[in-house]
Amino acid sequence: MSDSKTSAVDQLHDHLRAVGPTGLADLLAERRDALTEPRPRTLSEIAERLLRSGSVERAAQRLSLPCVEVAEALAALPTPCPRPMLTSMLGLPPGTGGPTSDREGTLDQALGRLSALGLVWPGEEGSEEQDSLIMAKALRDLWKEPLGLRDRLVGFETIVENLRGERLTEALETLGLPGQGSETEQRSTLLAHHCDAGRVRDLVAQAPASAKDLLAHLRQYNSTTYSSISMSSAGQEGQNWAADRVLLSTNESPASPSSIGFFGARETQLPAEVLIALRGPEPAAPFHPQPPQLPLTTVTSQYIAEAASAAAVAFLSQATAVLYACAQQPPVLLKAGGIGTRELIRITKASRCTPAMARLVLESAHSAGLLAHDAQQRILATTAYDVWTTREPAGQYAQLALAWRTMRSTPTRTTPIADRYGADSDAPQGPTPASRVDCGGCRVTRTALLDSTATLGPRHALDTTGDPLGALADLLAWHRPRARFCACTQKYSYRGERDRDHEKAALAPLVREAELLGVLAHGALSPLGQALRHHDLDPALQETGLAATAHQVLPPPTQTAHLSTDPDVRAVVDGMCSPRLSDLLDQLADRAVQHPASEWHITPASLARALDTGRTADEILDTLRTIAGSTVLPEELTDLVRKTADTHDRVSLTTPSSVLHSTDTALIAELATSDRLAPLRLSSLAPTVLTSPLAGGTVLAALRDAGYAPTHDQHNGAIRLKHPLPEGHPLLPAPRSPGPAPQPPDLLGLAEDLLAPAGDRPAPQISPTEHVLARDAQRLDPPALRRLAHALDHVMETTITYRPGAGQPTTHALHSLQLDPPYLYACTGSDDEVSTFHLSHIEDVDAETPG
Repeated sequence: MSDSKTSAVDQLHDHLRAVGPTGLADLLAERRDALTEPRPRTLSEIAERLLRSGSVERAAQRLSLPCVEVAEALAALPTPCPRPMLTSMLGLPPGTGGPTSDREGTLDQALGRLSALGLVWPGEEGSEEQDSLIMAKALRDLWKEPLGLRDRLVGFETIVENLRGERLTEALETLGLPGQGSETEQRSTLLAHHCDAGRVRDLVAQAPASAKDLLAHLRQYNSTTYSSISMSSAGQEGQNWAADRVLLSTNESPASPSSIGFFGARETQLPAEVLIALRGPEPAAPFHPQPPQLPLTTVTSQYIAEAASAAAVAFLSQATAVLYACAQQPPVLLKAGGIGTRELIRITKASRCTPAMARLVLESAHSAGLLAHDAQQRILATTAYDVWTTREPAGQYAQLALAWRTMRSTPTRTTPIADRYGADSDAPQGPTPASRVDCGGCRVTRTALLDSTATLGPRHALDTTGDPLGALADLLAWHRPRARFCACTQKYSYRGERDRDHEKAALAPLVREAELLGVLAHGALSPLGQALRHHDLDPALQETGLAATAHQVLPPPTQTAHLSTDPDVRAVVDGMCSPRLSDLLDQLADRAVQHPASEWHITPASLARALDTGRTADEILDTLRTIAGSTVLPEELTDLVRKTADTHDRVSLTTPSSVLHSTDTALIAELATSDRLAPLRLSSLAPTVLTSPLAGGTVLAALRDAGYAPTHDQHNGAIRLKHPLPEGHPLLPAPRSPGPAPQPPDLLGLAEDLLAPAGDRPAPQISPTEHVLARDAQRLDPPALRRLAHALDHVMETTITYRPGAGQPTTHALHSLQLDPPYLYACTGSDDEVSTFHLSHIEDVDAETPG
C-alpha cells in the first residue's frame, strides 16, 4: 500500500498531523524545498512535495551512517516493515522491556532522525500497521539492490497467508507440526515455527546438499536469475525440498512482483525471517552505531578564531588584488572556455598571490556576480563589483565566502582524480568563470564537509600532525556517507567499498580551499565556518548572518596610512584597508602591493591625475593629512605635491573639435591604440582625456559603430565614454545589492495554519491564470495547477510530465512559457526552438527531471 502514490501521501499526511505544530515546524526547517513558491496551502501538498524523489535524495545526503544503514535495511525488507524484523535484520536482540543498550538506543535515534525528516514514519495508531515502519518510496528506490540482494525480501507472514487446504496440511506434516484446528490456527503454528531462528537453522542443518547450496546462494543474492544452481536438476531438487518446508516462496505463494525470472516465471525468494536465521550470529545488515575514533586535540575557541581571522584577512586582501588586476586589464577566455595559463600567470604576478588563490578568487567572484564575460569573451567587472568595493571588509568576505559554499565546482582541483579505470578526462582542469555549469555534487560535498567537522564540538580539533585528510575522510564516511563524492571524484564500485586513498585525494583541494578562506583552522570548524553552514531559505539571510560573524572575527579596518619617503614616496596600510581610505588613495596614488600590507606609490603622474580633476595643491595636501591622520606631512611629500602642481599649471592651448573623457583609464588607453578608431586621429591629453580634430557627430558615429556607448554632454559638448555593450550576451549573473535581508519565515505559525481545521482557514484566492488553465488541464490537481500558473505569471522555468494519448509519459524541462489555451508554447532544455503542448495531456508539473 505504501508504494502507491496516493496512499503514501495520505500516510505521511497523517504522520505530519500527529507530530504537532512544533514537530512539523522542525521538519519544514530541515526540508526547506517543500516551501518553494508557490507556497503550499494544505498539509497534503506538503506531504506530496516531501515524497518527491529529488527532495528525498537531498534529505538523504544529510543522513549519518547509522541512518543510512537503517534505511538500506528497510529498503531490503518488506514494507510496511514490523520493527522486530528490522531489529533482527540489524543483529540487535529483541526488545525485552529491560534497559536499552547503546546499539538499541542508536537505532531509536536513527529512526527518530528519519522520522523527523519525513523519510520513515510509524503506522497510524489503531491500524494494522501501527507497529510497523513505513518508508518513502523514493528513499527505498535509492537502492536498486539493497544489501547486495537482487530482489527485495518478502515477509514470511505473506507466504504463509497464501497457503490453503492440502498445501498447508502437507507443510505441517513435513515439518512434524500439529495440524489440528482451523486454517488460521494452522498458519499461526507454522508462523511461530519459522519465526524461531534456532528451529530454522536446525531444519537447514538436516537438508540435503542441493538444498543447502540453493539456500546459501539465496542468502547471498536472494535471486536465482542466471544461476546455474536454479537451472540444474540438483537445484530443482533443492528447491522442492525447501518449498515443501515453506523456506522460500513458490509459484503458489509468489513474492514481490519484481521477482520475474529469465523465462517469465517467478523466481524463488527467501523470506526475510529465513534469511536472518541463516545468517546466524552474523547480522544480516551492517550497523555501525558508534562514530569512528579520531585523533583529536583540545583547542580553545580563541585559538581557532585567531587563526581563522588571519586566513580570512589574507584571503580578502589577495581577493582585492586579483579583482583589481582583472578590472584594470580584463583577462580573455580561451575558445574552449576558462582562463588560460598565460592569463593566470599574469594575474598572479600582478596580485602577488598563488595560482590556487587566483583560481579560488576568480571562481568565487564569478559565482557572486562580481565578474562576468561579454560577447568578446573578456572577463569584465560588473556593477556588483563596484558595489562590493564600497562595502566593509566583513560584507566583502561574506559575499565571496557564501558564493564559495554554493558554487558548482572546486576551482583548485587542477589534476584529475584517478579511478580504477584510469584518469577521469572530464575532471576540471582550472578556473572557468564563464558561466560553466559543473556538477552540483561539489556543493553537496562542501556542505557535508562543514556539517561533519561541526560534530567535533567547540573545544576539539583533528590532530593535524598525523593524517588529517584521512581523519576527515573517516569523519565524512560516518556523518555524511551519501555526500562524500561528487561527479568530479566518484569511483565506480560494484559493492561501494571505501578507498581511503581516493577519498583523501578527492578531499584535499576542498579542505585547502576551506583553510584559505578561514572556514577550517587547525583541524576545526571556525566561527566563520559555523555561520557559513547554516541553511536558511533566503541567501540574503545567510549573507547577513555571515557578515555579522565576520565583523566579530575580523580585525577592524584601518582608517589611516603610514606615509613614507624612503626610497620613494608611498603610503603603506597595515591590515585591512577601509573602503574610504582605499578610495582616497586610489585618487592620489597608484596601487603597488595589496598584501601582506597594502601599498600605494605617490608619483608625479598620480598627482597630475588628481590635478586633472580640478583639485588644487592645498586640497591634495589636506586629503593626504586625512589619510595620514596627522597635521604634519613629510617634507619630501609636500615638495612633490607643490612641484607637480607648479608644473601642471604650465599648460598649452589647443583647439580640438571633439573632447572625449572617461574615468576609466584602461578604456581611454584602449581607444587611443585602437586600429578601428585610427581615422579619428585621437590624441591623449591626460590618462582620462582624448581629443579629435573631427566634428562631434562624426566621432559619435564612429564610436557607436565600434561597439562603444558614448554619451554627448549637451552642457560642455564633451563626449563621455562607457564600456562596449555586449551583443546579446548580458553580464551574468545579475548584480546583487547588499540590501536589507528579508525576515526569516515563521515556520511555527505556518505549521499551526496547516494543522488548523479546514473551516478555520480563509478560502484560497484563485488567480486568473488558474481559472484559464482549469478549463483544459483537467489531469492536473489544484496544487499542480497553481505551480503551472505560478511559472507562467512569474516567467519561471518548470518541468512537466506529458502523456499524449495512450503513449508513454515523458518529462520536459521548459522555459519561456507562453499560454494560448488549449496550447502551451515553451522552449525545452537549452534549445530555443518552441515546442507545443496540449494542456489536456499534461499530467504533472514540477516533476523530477530524469538524471
